[in-house]
Amino acid sequence: MSCYPNAGLPDEEGKYLETPTTLAAQLEKFADHGWLNFIGGCCGTTEKHIRAIAQMVEGKKPRQRPADSHRAVYSGIEAIEAEDSTRPLLVGERTNVIGSRLFKNLVAEEKWEEASEIARRQVRGGAQVVDVCLQSTERDEKKDIPPFYGKLIRKVKAPLMIDTTDATAIELALTYCQGKSIINSINLEDGEEKFERVVPIAHEFGCIDEDKLQAQAFTRERKLAIAERSYKLLTEKYGLGPEDIIFDPLVFPCATGDENYIGGAVETVEGIRLIKQALPEVRTILGISNVSFGLPAGAREVVNSVFLYYSTKAGLDLAIVNTEKIERFASIPAEERELAENLLFSHPPKDVPADHSSVRLLRDVPADWRKQTKEQRAAVNQYHIARIAEHFRITKRKEKARAADLPLDERLGNYIIEGTRDGLIEDLERKRAEGAAPLDIVNGPLMAGMAEVGRLFNANELIVAEVLQSAEAMKAAVSHLEQFMEKADTAKRGEVVLATVKGDVHDIGKNLVEIILKNNGYDVVNLGIKVPPEELIKAYQVHKPDAIGLSGLLVKSAQQMVTTASDLKDAGIEIPMLVGGAALSAKFTETKIAPSYGKAVCYAKDAMTGLRLMNELMDPATRETVLRNHTASGNGVSVSTIVTVKEVPAVTRSPRVRGDLPIPDVATLERKVRLVPDLREVWSYINPFMLYGRHMGFRGDFEKRFAERDPKAVELFESMEEVKREAAKFMKVRAVWQFFEAEAEGEALNLFAPGAKEALHTFQFGRQRMRDFLCLSDYVLPARDGKRDHVALFVVTAGEGIRERAEKAKNEGYYFKSHGLQALAIESAEASAEWLHRRIREDWGFPDPPEMTMAQRFTSRYRGKRYSFGYPACPNLEDQAGIWRLLKPEEIGVQLTDGFMMDPEASVSAVIFQHPDCTYFSVGDAPES
Repeated sequence: MSCYPNAGLPDEEGKYLETPTTLAAQLEKFADHGWLNFIGGCCGTTEKHIRAIAQMVEGKKPRQRPADSHRAVYSGIEAIEAEDSTRPLLVGERTNVIGSRLFKNLVAEEKWEEASEIARRQVRGGAQVVDVCLQSTERDEKKDIPPFYGKLIRKVKAPLMIDTTDATAIELALTYCQGKSIINSINLEDGEEKFERVVPIAHEFGCIDEDKLQAQAFTRERKLAIAERSYKLLTEKYGLGPEDIIFDPLVFPCATGDENYIGGAVETVEGIRLIKQALPEVRTILGISNVSFGLPAGAREVVNSVFLYYSTKAGLDLAIVNTEKIERFASIPAEERELAENLLFSHPPKDVPADHSSVRLLRDVPADWRKQTKEQRAAVNQYHIARIAEHFRITKRKEKARAADLPLDERLGNYIIEGTRDGLIEDLERKRAEGAAPLDIVNGPLMAGMAEVGRLFNANELIVAEVLQSAEAMKAAVSHLEQFMEKADTAKRGEVVLATVKGDVHDIGKNLVEIILKNNGYDVVNLGIKVPPEELIKAYQVHKPDAIGLSGLLVKSAQQMVTTASDLKDAGIEIPMLVGGAALSAKFTETKIAPSYGKAVCYAKDAMTGLRLMNELMDPATRETVLRNHTASGNGVSVSTIVTVKEVPAVTRSPRVRGDLPIPDVATLERKVRLVPDLREVWSYINPFMLYGRHMGFRGDFEKRFAERDPKAVELFESMEEVKREAAKFMKVRAVWQFFEAEAEGEALNLFAPGAKEALHTFQFGRQRMRDFLCLSDYVLPARDGKRDHVALFVVTAGEGIRERAEKAKNEGYYFKSHGLQALAIESAEASAEWLHRRIREDWGFPDPPEMTMAQRFTSRYRGKRYSFGYPACPNLEDQAGIWRLLKPEEIGVQLTDGFMMDPEASVSAVIFQHPDCTYFSVGDAPES
């Protein structure tokens, strides 16, 4: 492991500001952790820096090289590794003619643009690999591959999985793939024939070679040599037509300051030229944007466009680009074009200021970068990086000012789309001064903006957090205009009654629906949580709404919706019903809830789907179609299913779980109650994927995007930090936990006071009916020599006062704050569960190793597991009562509802087992008939 950093980042004059002392001090942390084998300095370091580093590491132990590992890495333009902290990798499956009717129809109609958009939506939705299957009995797969893959590789950077049993189709598809793709699949059905045809291609294809000194071709000569070698193998040995071969000559970033990459853009352009001259029938491809990595966004667009222009002139056939961020070469201002050319081609600088720190190196520089000295190359590169970066910092500010030149209606819509109030009130007044009625402004440009927000969200171009910001802007606009409206004026599009069903305390999703509907012209009556059917019936009679919306989180809530739907039907209610929640699905809605109601029941997978459904229901042109498509056949007759069950073998303990392990001691059997004082420590255990991804709607790898300083990720992080600062003033994290002696008796788990013979409480768990026949009681070791194993129970909460504060923020129009507080509280409770579980492992005598990462904790890479009632291994939510009997969590402010859910919502309960064989499983598996 080697680390040789710059002496900081260069300023606009190319100076590096880290001193020998400060650089050595920062590197000392790496050395003290034993992370390094090689250490040194890169750009900006001097002999004084190296001397200070050498003195710092004297006597320190180098990193011990671990045993060789067999790493599985897959790549497109971007790479991903299949290892413990990333399991499972998500493979998008919808670009498959067998698995997706939509994709199959688009392929049949040869709508390649629309078909490839499905892949892009998958990646934006979190897919890390894209599976592509074009093999069917109805079409010629090999004719479909070129037009589809030709579109696809311009749209996704993720690795591709080539899903076909035809070896020739695999060959053809691979010519379009960069990096290391996954072949799905080859087999031995026909002996070794497919191995002989496919494996050599997988080994040899592309610009990655087995030459350890220069595996990734950098020079133009090396690129040509590898292309010629691959060409000869593919055409002469394997008979592949030259027109089916696409070479990627590779391009390296030109603006990172890395001396190893200087000149890379020139070499790539010239490499393309040499390949096309030597092998005129092959195709070439590049991932263009890699060349500009490290530059400001405006500079990247220009550098990418200029580089694409010169690469195309040299013979480039295919380019992977962001088509929305590429400018026509002729439209780029001459000054910006020259800045990009100077950087790409390492041109000698002109008119260098006499006081420039590197003026000596920047004079009399050869035009050909290969003839420049090493010092000249670095100086020229840094000079051009500083020039172009400074130019686009200024240009960006100029572009922002041009928004004022837009037509007034467009500006008003943009305030909503961008979720900003800066200038909104002033422009609303300008619109009123033109004579526009307030209601016309709401129904005109403002509602047009909200419609565009919906479109952008459905196209995966906006996240939940941004939709909330748009709703805040809409609320501010309407609130300002209401003072000028006549009493008879209304922007009402319809009325909806919302409720979380009986027994359920979860309302974060329902509140989001309320915000979206209210700011799209709907009146919303929010009945809150734990709403029984009779209260819904009463609300219907009072408000006469156009629709009823039901929400619930767990499986038990989904079953309650069936009961509620039946009660509403018996009360003579026939208006459309919208349902949503984590445990719901379209199938459950169609086969269970809709038959119980007998009228239209629409499944809304998210808030924006709910808005779309309401808009369609309130539009006379689409209402009847929606009602017809969402009304169950049979006039309310329930669906019945016949299940044949095989006899289950008599199993009292899973053969997978060892019983002969030593029983560990625990530190104490006392009940512990704590107010966790350090919120910052708890928040360090928050899973970023859950907070920023699931709750705030960020699509993709948030941590990776934030590390890359992706603007959307940075803005979301900073907004949530504001919420944290507010929450730190009042949020309380409380916990109660205790170890209990435990013995298993078949599927029963008996818990005892210390040394007692009579059980304090018995949990009755389910056992798998097939596979490993697992049951949670199996994870308790048999007692021996008078010594029992133990389990731990805990309840944690971060929900005190959250619902009231979130409601207050929502009513005041601070929608992001409202939603963010609820999300933060929920994930703070999950984080405190992770934090407490770590402490419990320490009390059990097996603390986490110092090198354990949070990512490993989030995927349970420690000894033992914790299980919560209502989830697959212990689905009986009523067992929560046992935890309440033993721990009395009321003392920390957590109550059980009639439906055995925790109130407040931001609470977590669990049973912890220490057995090293613990795994997560479902007891819902039944033998196949």
